[in-house]
Amino acid sequence: MTFRLLLWTFLALTISLLSCNSKSDNIVLQIIFPKSKTEKLLGKYVYIVDVAKRTTIDSALVKGDTVVFNKKWDSTFVPYMVTVNKLDTLNGHPYLRLLGFASPYAAKSIYSLFYLDKGVTTIKPYFNDDTTIKSGIIGSKQNEPYLKNIELHYPRNDSVNRQAIIDKNISIIREYPYSVHLLTQLFKYKEKFLDTDLRKLMSYFDNSVQKTSMFKSFANYFASSSTFDKAFPTSITLEDNKGKYQKIGNDSAAYNLIVYWASWCGPCRKEIPELKALYGKFADKGLAITSISIDEVKLNWQTALKQEKMTWQQLIAIDSTRTVIDLHYSIKAIPKMYLFNSKKQLIGTSENDYVTPKFISALFDNKLRTSYR
Repeated sequence: MTFRLLLWTFLALTISLLSCNSKSDNIVLQIIFPKSKTEKLLGKYVYIVDVAKRTTIDSALVKGDTVVFNKKWDSTFVPYMVTVNKLDTLNGHPYLRLLGFASPYAAKSIYSLFYLDKGVTTIKPYFNDDTTIKSGIIGSKQNEPYLKNIELHYPRNDSVNRQAIIDKNISIIREYPYSVHLLTQLFKYKEKFLDTDLRKLMSYFDNSVQKTSMFKSFANYFASSSTFDKAFPTSITLEDNKGKYQKIGNDSAAYNLIVYWASWCGPCRKEIPELKALYGKFADKGLAITSISIDEVKLNWQTALKQEKMTWQQLIAIDSTRTVIDLHYSIKAIPKMYLFNSKKQLIGTSENDYVTPKFISALFDNKLRTSYR
């Protein structure tokens, strides 16, 4: 056994002992820099960023070769994805640069995302200008299935192999019954399973996972799964840019076009001039448009609204309302458009049915069959 391996093993044992002896209400994240890099980092800040919310949740000043984040957790805590960043500059402009680390399970694989979890997690960052530096991550068991690239499989419409796929998924969940990563996958692609299969798969998660809000939200999904990604969002209200909650769409419109987007989405912003032209041409002929942002930071959305000057209904699905949207619609990529007729029946989406501004223009110009109305 090499000296480096001995040292890393000793460190892992030490962290394990620290975890056992530390208070059960602590989340400890240690970043250990090599001495050759520490000097350049002294006096600078290191940040933890929530990946889903795109917000900084903590920061620490580098005073030596080890930076420690210590947070408390409560009974509602669920492990979640974060990154570690340091302040850097590009072309004279400051930005948060990701710190990567080597995967302990896959050679030459460098990751920057990981699960922040209870107990102690230690990261030794990777530096591409010096590959002799030992890099890695130890600690949270939540990261094991993620860093091993463990993925569930989806039956889609393949009824022949459906049971074999379900059995394979059961074996994966039984190996990692504590995994928030696997539960997140199952929730994201829930519509690809029969409800009976979903319930069966869910039963193999342990008690810690079954207590999470995501697990509990499946009950709401089962109540409306037959209309998932199809029904008009009649019962959903979302916040507008003045902080008031509004119904989605226009009840009297010939067509309601619902567009999901975000300020950070380049293709979404690129599509806006086409939507403006479409709305300018057909708003007085019965076209209603509602743009729903999935921005995690409300200020970014409000800034984009001032820049884009869109004159139709603008709403945002954020925090709990985003969860409601995910229960009823498959927003895995944006921009995504839903087109409904005057009876609030789904005509199609941009994801599967080629619904585009050109398609909608053809509807109003009577170049398509009128049964869409």
